Amino acid sequence: MSSDLSPEQVDPAHESLGGIVGMGFGLLAILSVGVMTIFPTARDADATMLLSESFGVDGGLPFGLEPTRAVSFATGEHLVLLNDPVRSSQEDNAPRWLPSKSGAGWQVRFTKAKGKVETFDWSTIPVVEAGQTPVEAALAFFPAKTGKKVVQGQFHGLHFEDITRLPMAGKTVPVDAGHLAWGPFEAPFIQLRHYGRDGTGPGFWDTLRVNLTVGSKVRILYLRWPRGQAGHKDRAAEFLGALPTDDPT
Repeated sequence: MSSDLSPEQVDPAHESLGGIVGMGFGLLAILSVGVMTIFPTARDADATMLLSESFGVDGGLPFGLEPTRAVSFATGEHLVLLNDPVRSSQEDNAPRWLPSKSGAGWQVRFTKAKGKVETFDWSTIPVVEAGQTPVEAALAFFPAKTGKKVVQGQFHGLHFEDITRLPMAGKTVPVDAGHLAWGPFEAPFIQLRHYGRDGTGPGFWDTLRVNLTVGSKVRILYLRWPRGQAGHKDRAAEFLGALPTDDPT
């Protein structure tokens, strides 16, 4: 049984940041049950049952998050979306959850760049103090055969950048990375900030992902905060406290 992906075995000195430019960009969109007929390898599943079978979760989860959608692929990937029903209903133009065989993500609805690339000082955008709870979360389970590639793509490749000189249209950049205690393990995490513009002006959304892989069990936790609110690893650590480290039965 392979153990090269285990959280406790990741060397901080060799771990680079992130793997995809933004969570959700370029991912296979499954937007409704009707659209699923186009993708015969995917089907809606019972979210509560999937949480129990794939993640060992049988009780409540933090921050008022409730399971709202689950998707299973014939190739073995399982994804569960959770959100705070009250806070989610109050969001305007919120990112759309896009489950796929390569991971969970959110499509951030910012305007695409046009014309000449100019820079902008994104540090001038107001940031709500860190400490707020995430409004959505997703748990993803991957078969060992494909999971290693997914982890490689999502936890390696991105690097910190000077946010005072990012493109005018915005960009996704890492703002924090490291490890979180999870039972006997140290789970790698990366927090991303998705800068962009829409009809209301410049803004950002924060997301955070945690590699929960243990042995051949490849799992990733994703968290998303409301627009303008800074995510924080401490909130992710609280969520991890509700996830068992033992293999689900």
